[in-house]
Amino acid sequence: MENFLSESIEAEEQRPGRNKETVINHTYIEGGDFRKKFDAISDDKELNKLIYTLAKQMLIHRSGTLYEDMYWIDYDECEVVAKEIDSKIERKIIYSDATKKVIEAYKKSQNKTLITIHSHPSSYPPSIDDFMANYDNDYTLGLVVCHNGSIFMYAASEAINSEYYNLVVADYIKYGYNDYEVQIKAIYELQTNFDIILKEVVAL
Repeated sequence: MENFLSESIEAEEQRPGRNKETVINHTYIEGGDFRKKFDAISDDKELNKLIYTLAKQMLIHRSGTLYEDMYWIDYDECEVVAKEIDSKIERKIIYSDATKKVIEAYKKSQNKTLITIHSHPSSYPPSIDDFMANYDNDYTLGLVVCHNGSIFMYAASEAINSEYYNLVVADYIKYGYNDYEVQIKAIYELQTNFDIILKEVVAL
C-alpha cells in the first residue's frame, strides 16, 4: 500500500496542468487527526466510516485540480445512492439526469434521509449556492470536505435572500477582509436572520 501511495503521489505531482494550490497534504489526509474529525459527524460509526472513506476518495481523486466530486448518501441505509465524480467544469457540480431522478424520488416520498458530501478545491466553506441546493432538494445535511483538510457541516431550512447576502458581503469587503474571511463571516451573520446552520467539524 505504501509503495502504491508513493507512486500515486509522484504521478500527481508530475501531472500536466496540476494546480499547486489545490494539492492535498497526503500525510495529513491519511493520518489520525483527519480521521478523528469524522467521529464528530454522527453517532453512527458505520455512517462516519463511509463518509470518511468517500472524503478521502474525493480528495485524492481531485488533488491538484479545481474539479469537485459529490456523493449522495441515504443515512438510514448507510449507502451511496448517487454520485457525480466526472465533472469537467471547474468548481461546479452538474446533476446528471440519473442523480436528479434519485433526488426527486426522495422528495416525493418525503423520506428526508439524504445527506450530501462534496469537495471544495479552493478550501472555502459552503457557498450560498450550496445552502440553496440543500434547501431546494430537502437534504438533511450537507458536508464540504476541503483540500486543506477542513470539513464543514451545513443545512438550510429556508431560502436565503440573495440581495441581503450581497449587502452583507459588500459590507465585509469594505473592511478589507480576504475572500475566505468575507464568505465565512457573511454566512455566520446570515445564521442570525435565516434558518441555516454552518459548523466546522473538529476532532473530538
